[in-house]
Amino acid sequence: MKFLPLSILTLFTLILYGIHFSFRFYSHFILSMFVHGVSGGKIYFLLIYSAVVFLLLFLQNGKKRKDRSAPMGWTGRLFLLWVILGMGASMGSFVRYVMTYDLPLEMHHYHFREIYNSVNYFPHIHTSKLYLYKIGDLLGFEQALKNMDDGRVFANAVPAFYSYVTLLSTISVLVLSFFIISRIVFKWEAKNKIGVSILCVLSFYSVIKCISDGGLFAYDFLVAAGALYILMHTKSPGEVNTFFKKRWKVLFWATIGILSIQCLIDPSLEIVTYTLKHGFVILSIHLLTYFVFIRNSLTNRRLKGLFLTTLSLFLIYTVYQRYSVYLEPFFSYLEKGTEVHYFHYKDRQIPERLKGSRIKFASDFFNIYCLTIQEKERVLDIYRSLGENPYRNRHIAIIFSKKSRAYGILGEFIPLDLKKEVALKVLNIFDLKLTKKNSKESFLLEMAFDPSYFPVLAHAEGGKITQLDENHKFVIYYFLNRFSYFCGIKEYILIPHGFYRLD
Repeated sequence: MKFLPLSILTLFTLILYGIHFSFRFYSHFILSMFVHGVSGGKIYFLLIYSAVVFLLLFLQNGKKRKDRSAPMGWTGRLFLLWVILGMGASMGSFVRYVMTYDLPLEMHHYHFREIYNSVNYFPHIHTSKLYLYKIGDLLGFEQALKNMDDGRVFANAVPAFYSYVTLLSTISVLVLSFFIISRIVFKWEAKNKIGVSILCVLSFYSVIKCISDGGLFAYDFLVAAGALYILMHTKSPGEVNTFFKKRWKVLFWATIGILSIQCLIDPSLEIVTYTLKHGFVILSIHLLTYFVFIRNSLTNRRLKGLFLTTLSLFLIYTVYQRYSVYLEPFFSYLEKGTEVHYFHYKDRQIPERLKGSRIKFASDFFNIYCLTIQEKERVLDIYRSLGENPYRNRHIAIIFSKKSRAYGILGEFIPLDLKKEVALKVLNIFDLKLTKKNSKESFLLEMAFDPSYFPVLAHAEGGKITQLDENHKFVIYYFLNRFSYFCGIKEYILIPHGFYRLD
């Protein structure tokens, strides 16, 4: 049985991902397909979880065991109970958060607290991540989590009750998954155990992750829940076919019901489009795994070949698209004379390469260092030489000389801790206008940024948004965060309505 090589492979991948910059960068765009996000923490969890599951299956392989064809019994019911409780806490924290601040359900809510931030979205909930900060604070290692989104920004917004339910649910579902995976895998014939174990790892990972990071309507949870529903009730390809023929109406109408709820919440169809677009990728990965690794998954060879070809072509196209979004922008070369701006906030050291470089703008809480490219240089090499994570940039802005338009943000600004009047000393590198919105303690926000200092906001141009574009957007968001914090606004919510440009 190949469980041990799989465990070693995932463990080796984990080590390389953790210690080798190039491996981490080049593998991230593929691995992130399976973890549904650019967060490195999700990838670490998937790899650790996979290594442990495959090792446990290796140790259990060959042991005598009771009839594994029996239903899941109390283990399955307990698992379902904790999933329901976890998802209830996730949705409860989100609803409580939205109702407390009277926020629109269909919008992204960027929550800033001190110098930390997180984003909440109906099909991808983050309020339930607060349990990470709570347990870190309880055990005294919260500082180790400060460079990741541990939900700490919601500490004043979400009652601790939801965090503790999430914590108990996550631990319980994690532990129970080891027993249930064993029951599922060893029901199947030896030739199919590897394929089933991979499907189990992918599905259980998504369920566990979504309890605290995603929620009930997250596309990866919906696909994983359907996959587990089938795996927990079958033990052969024939049973899968029979089960699907009998229960396809349940799966179909459940899907229609969920998508209908999303359409009602967001009539613009952005949420349902987001769910279908990403959900189909995850579904394709599950189906391709099933057809490749499960023998006799389809008795009709032509039909199976058609499915395999279609799924393979779709995933190859998806990988190519992800390559063009996540990797290709960093391989481009900047021409000689291009300016790279480094937004340096004075609570960290200056990268070695910037020492002696020109300060283009100086203020009390941050400086903008200007690095002029002396000869053609790749964007990736610039990021690496300045010690910046290409997937979590907050400091580097590339100023393309041919694009001198000014860009801006329209949105809603909701301060949460104003106990006295605050004077916003607007710097001369951007314009800010706040207009009181009715009787609510919120403001309509308009911001425009001087293109001599700030990067292009590609979100205002339309078309495909790359990781480099996302990085530039978050340079501006993080600047707004630090500027507000410096002015005395310690906590607020930003709801972007749109981006614009000034020709």
